[in-house]
Amino acid sequence: MKKRGRVICLFMLFVLLSVWLRIHLRWPADWSLLLKDPDHLSLQLAAAQIALLPQMAVALLAGGMLGLISIALQQIVHNSLASDSTLAVAGGAQLALMLATLFFPAAGLFGSFAVAFSGALLAVVLALFIAGASKMDPLMLILGGLILNILFGAVAGLILIFYTDILQGVMIWGGGSLVQDGWSTAKTLLIPTALFLLLLFLLQRPLTMMSLDDRQAQRLGLPVKRIRYVILIACAGATAWVVSKIGVIAFIGLAAASVVNVLHIRSMALRFVIAFGAGASLLLMTDNLLAITEHYTHWHLPTGSLTAVLGAPLIIWLVLRQRKQTNVLLHEGSRHALIKPADNRRLFWILAALLILGFVLMQVYVKGIHGWHWSFDFALIEVHRYPRSLSAAATGAMLAAGGVLLQTLTRNPMASPEVLGISSGASLAVIGTFLFFPSTNALLMLAAGTLGSLAVLGTILWLSRYLSPANLLLTGIAIGALANAVLTLLQMSGNPYLQMAITWLSGTTYNARPDTAWWLFVLSLVLCLAALLSLKPLKLLGLGENVARNLGLNVRRSEGLLLLLVALMSTGATLAVGPLSFIGLMTPHIARSMGAISIEKQLPTAIMLGILLMLIADWLGRYLIFPYEIPAGTLCALVGGIYFIWKIQKNPMA
Repeated sequence: MKKRGRVICLFMLFVLLSVWLRIHLRWPADWSLLLKDPDHLSLQLAAAQIALLPQMAVALLAGGMLGLISIALQQIVHNSLASDSTLAVAGGAQLALMLATLFFPAAGLFGSFAVAFSGALLAVVLALFIAGASKMDPLMLILGGLILNILFGAVAGLILIFYTDILQGVMIWGGGSLVQDGWSTAKTLLIPTALFLLLLFLLQRPLTMMSLDDRQAQRLGLPVKRIRYVILIACAGATAWVVSKIGVIAFIGLAAASVVNVLHIRSMALRFVIAFGAGASLLLMTDNLLAITEHYTHWHLPTGSLTAVLGAPLIIWLVLRQRKQTNVLLHEGSRHALIKPADNRRLFWILAALLILGFVLMQVYVKGIHGWHWSFDFALIEVHRYPRSLSAAATGAMLAAGGVLLQTLTRNPMASPEVLGISSGASLAVIGTFLFFPSTNALLMLAAGTLGSLAVLGTILWLSRYLSPANLLLTGIAIGALANAVLTLLQMSGNPYLQMAITWLSGTTYNARPDTAWWLFVLSLVLCLAALLSLKPLKLLGLGENVARNLGLNVRRSEGLLLLLVALMSTGATLAVGPLSFIGLMTPHIARSMGAISIEKQLPTAIMLGILLMLIADWLGRYLIFPYEIPAGTLCALVGGIYFIWKIQKNPMA
């Protein structure tokens, strides 16, 4: 306890030091004048006072409210990962504001809070719907919220592609900017914060009883569902109020609640007080550090962007803390008996025929300014159409094969290069290489991406020995959230040299060229053949390490080679069209549902399905809203997110 006390004192000292340094850098006069009426100050001092005090007050109030929201959500869902960020409440509010700004400007007549609240409430309802099939399992609720975050991000990314200029200011504000020009925001945050805190204090006894199992609480006469819905609606309203005033501040609430949990505080009233203080202090310190950095570097970044980057390591740490939680995701081996095995030869020839026919049709049946028509212009096909289709096909094959390999290696039916964050690892490595070495060649990019994939993949495989499959998915999605936060920073930077990287990150084949397409095709062919040749060790590894070792397999060497294979596949696909979502997840399941149960049948079937799905996504993306394009990656993220939700709804234990 003494050690924790010293840590708290050291943290508070650091917060006070950041406040002192910020004021010291910005306030040129005597500190006794800092709280003086601005009407009696010079113009320079009045401007400095407005830049300092209101912004600090907003940071304290918003951070405190986010801490209260997270501790309340964790209390009612019994999960230390619950927060406004992980349940997609803030993401839903921001997306609603973005949509209203573009398509329903009249909604602003009802106020930004009403728009944000509708989006936050919709996110809560969807998260409850996803978790409903598992009887409100806490882990499924968190997983559903993170999936919704991916979906909302895909929709927002699609909108940004077409309205980048219009939404540039919205993105900077939505990224969590605390910059103020007066006390109005602080005043509007004060009353809702006080009311929300009062509500929680009035409900502290029922919330304390919510620590029990739902059945036990009901036996004691507590209306569990009613309390849960009241708190959820109140948290949605509080989150919407914060988002409508300062944008999304990611993971501050989660961090504040984590401080409370680490201290093992039992009193509910004291938990609320500590959560408010921790959230306020964390956001104030983060904003101070950004202000100090801006003073020396002249880089202006919204506060929320930094908190989003810091949130991914926090989720991983929390997952490791609760790694002993029971496994709620079961393997699909028990369900295979319900699926009738298919005639693999017949299935193979049907898929092969569909691929050939589809590939040819996609080159000659196109949409132009006069609508749909047949086009047999070989020059256009050679330069503009078949390279994109070939790149999409190669990418689909590699992601599908990687999905089968990962699901077998981790024995997790929800694993894939995209969901486990492996593609995100490659993306971050490639972006870093691009930023530091703008004139780099493709070989260096491939090497950097492979190293990034291997780093994430090695971490995931190591964690798979200690975590349940569901917690492993949370870790992967957290890594993906980190990549999305970096993407947001790139979008807000306004750097014209990074626009190509932003377009690439959305998953488009626009930059495909005949020579690069053929190189990618050869790479995918070699890697997929290597995957097919590794079927025997893969099948043994699917039985478990001990069984494989007893049958004479060198487990470490086999796992290492398969990891390298998956990393190369993920990197190749990511370099070609960006970090696509869910192709690697969907195709193994679709292959199994078609009767390809055994690994030797499932792998080639999934590869062909991956090619077909990517070809369709690329073709539809090019022509659905012609002359504009929907990147194939964004389309796959939308379809894949819906598939993920359907999969959990259909069989929450799978």
